[in-house]
Amino acid sequence: MMNKRRIFYLITALVISSAVGCGKSDTNEAPEAGSSNSNSEVSVEASIDSSDSEESTGEESETAPVIADDDFSNLYSEAKECPNAENFEGKWYTGTHSSVSGDMTITDQNEKGFHFAGFFSYYLNSGEAEGDAVFVKDNVAIYKYPEEEDEYLGFVMDGDTMHVVQKGILGMGMNVSAQGEYSQKEPEYVNADIINKAYTESQLSEIKKMIGDDEVYDDYFKFGTEIGAVDYKDTETKTGEKCRVVDCIVPTYGVEYKAVMTDSGKIYLSLNVGGEGDKLYTNDSEYTEKTVPETVEE
Repeated sequence: MMNKRRIFYLITALVISSAVGCGKSDTNEAPEAGSSNSNSEVSVEASIDSSDSEESTGEESETAPVIADDDFSNLYSEAKECPNAENFEGKWYTGTHSSVSGDMTITDQNEKGFHFAGFFSYYLNSGEAEGDAVFVKDNVAIYKYPEEEDEYLGFVMDGDTMHVVQKGILGMGMNVSAQGEYSQKEPEYVNADIINKAYTESQLSEIKKMIGDDEVYDDYFKFGTEIGAVDYKDTETKTGEKCRVVDCIVPTYGVEYKAVMTDSGKIYLSLNVGGEGDKLYTNDSEYTEKTVPETVEE
């Protein structure tokens, strides 16, 4: 079956720029505690996530600077009025795949900060976040999640891009996160019309006939393709037949499959639903193997 590391090609690395101070000095009063703090600077490039990048669609992800976990509370305590703060208001989008994405609306910006509300998804899991972020620099704002002691969102503006860094889960679903690189341009998702990019109409018709169960076809194969992490390529089988290979996995939904379709019209589909094991569907009456044919790897 498909290598599960492929799903991480959907995760975009963050690139956080260094912060700039507010236009004028103001109080260092903490938003809630009301205590004074020193004027010491806290860098938003204080740490670097050195974890290995996962395999992607052929492009390597770069390791990027992020706000260190230990710096969130320090930054938040240095909230101040920033009359020359950059404009964060508007509708923002993150993610290159519709199932691993988010959008955020920022309103009511003033010298102290702004209000935000967002909805985020990780396949069938989803979550929301809403609150008020306070400025700590002209291009940096921090939100503290009130229901937990040490959970935050950091907003960093860099030109036309807004970077959001998250510490904690903020009450959202498993693997759901607001973290990402945001743009005000509406996204063009890589999985848009993916089923018609990966398959021809005749291939889909044949697969539906092979599966024979409309519910399995519609709810798992078709729907799984539309929302899943899909990788397809043209290659050939080990016996020399030209073919297309389609891999699909849908985290949180328990659907995974691999399809091999030869230019001669033979189709082999290994489908796993709900962890019940692979079931092979094929229109090749002479095929006796229990798995799809081996193909030549690029």
